[in-house]
Amino acid sequence: MKQIIKNQEPENFREWKQLANDDWQPSWTGMPGDIKRSLHQALISEQGGICCYCGRRIDSGESHIEHFRPRGRNSFPELEIVYTNLLASCQRDVQPGAPLHCGKKKGKWFDERLTISPLNAECERRFRFGSNGPIFPLVEGDDGARQTIEHLGLDIDKLRAMRKSAIEGVISELDALSDQDLGRLIAGFTERDNSGEFPEFCMPIVSVLRELQVAA
Repeated sequence: MKQIIKNQEPENFREWKQLANDDWQPSWTGMPGDIKRSLHQALISEQGGICCYCGRRIDSGESHIEHFRPRGRNSFPELEIVYTNLLASCQRDVQPGAPLHCGKKKGKWFDERLTISPLNAECERRFRFGSNGPIFPLVEGDDGARQTIEHLGLDIDKLRAMRKSAIEGVISELDALSDQDLGRLIAGFTERDNSGEFPEFCMPIVSVLRELQVAA
């Protein structure tokens, strides 16, 4: 999970909410399509083009707007159009029988004590990854990390395989690197490219590279 630094909300989203009056209140279900589309794109851009939970590459056709604190009855309806509660998660249209993960798997699950937020600076230090793609709590006994992995489906076979492929594509080229070069490579995977995007699965890759750096 990569920490997300929130930007200012899109201007047209803010202006639409400011139209609220005694006879009308803005709501998620009443949001015009053009405003929702620009909101969605803004979320993708501020996340560097990766899913808020698993870190896979996303675009507007392969993602949906995620409410970190769920919306709807008995949830957090007062936060349904609060920008700081909105993220972009992978899986938009899911084929029948396809495994769910990230926002689609999370659904209405939320526990103030346990659910790890990608907005929290500590989120990057709560998990570690194996070179074959599995994800674990960094600290044994971290129930928040364990339950977040479970409720978001972050360790399903599909994501393991995708992470393994991404990691292998990097570590296969490490033999010729000096320690200094390895340090620069790790730093590069924590930064945006010239298009403002983070590398896909950047945090799993960084996790494995750091372990190799320590072991060297």
